[in-house]
Amino acid sequence: MENFLRLCLFLLCFETGFPLQCVQCQSYKNGKCATNKETCTTKAGEMCMIRRTWYSNEIDNLQAAETKCTNSCKFEEKTSGYLTTHTYCCSHEDFCNDINLPIMLT
Repeated sequence: MENFLRLCLFLLCFETGFPLQCVQCQSYKNGKCATNKETCTTKAGEMCMIRRTWYSNEIDNLQAAETKCTNSCKFEEKTSGYLTTHTYCCSHEDFCNDINLPIMLT
């Protein structure tokens, strides 16, 4: 019975999830954090997010980016005029929103 209770406790902890570490930076310039690069820890219901903006025909020419922990993230790719904005949400591993990871196009 004691082992069963331990198993239930383990599964409960696994189900509720563990905090996730994410990169947090309000603004990037030339692929580097232009403000204060920090780490944020997700709370219940949160995930990591990265939003990148580039000229539509120049995916390698990043114009702007931001990374953070957030509870409201939606995978999105929008083009407005000559700019494309891509939002990527993740919770599969720590720092999954790092600027150096490849862009996951939808």
